Amino acid sequence: MPPSKTKTPHPIDQARRALGAAALSMLAELPYADMSIEAIIERAGVEAELAHRLYQDRLDMVATGLCHFDRDLTEQLAKDLADDADASVREKIFEALLQRFEAYRAHKTALEALHSAALSNPRIALMLADCLTRAMRQILGAVGGGGQGLGGLMRAKGLAGVYLVVMKDWLKDDSPDLALTARCLDQRLNTATQIAATFGLIREKGGAGDDD
Repeated sequence: MPPSKTKTPHPIDQARRALGAAALSMLAELPYADMSIEAIIERAGVEAELAHRLYQDRLDMVATGLCHFDRDLTEQLAKDLADDADASVREKIFEALLQRFEAYRAHKTALEALHSAALSNPRIALMLADCLTRAMRQILGAVGGGGQGLGGLMRAKGLAGVYLVVMKDWLKDDSPDLALTARCLDQRLNTATQIAATFGLIREKGGAGDDD
């Protein structure tokens, strides 16, 4: 049987991924206000005419970088949890969020810069909220927590709220095993699970409620 061929990404997809990654890496070095589209394009090594056709706004490049990063992370998470039939949804969510915090260590400076800029820039705040909610829906789908429909959106927004609260501790957590982050996450998830069960967003045993 011949070996399966790896699908080659479309050049447009490659360009978007490169520009998004370049934008995130630059955020680790410069305040958002000091970044320029031209500098991002140069770092990404993408042909300028193509890059300008794809993007007219540096914030869209940053959003692309976050979306690609989260998509890759969720795909890997789904593989890691595929054979873990014994873990509860709550346990899988805990593991998924902790893995996300671990993966984003490399972009901690960039995220800190973005959230700081969001305090005075509503467009950045909205972009971050949209990206985080989308990531939480992807995680809920990967762990069997119900990310679809109106119920899924409500669960994702609740999970995003938990993530943002824990993120404050994560930004200060320099421990190799993220002990502070894990402890705070466990506590916040316990509280969120109780609230969600009260409103029927999850079943008492930890599964997701039915989507609309």
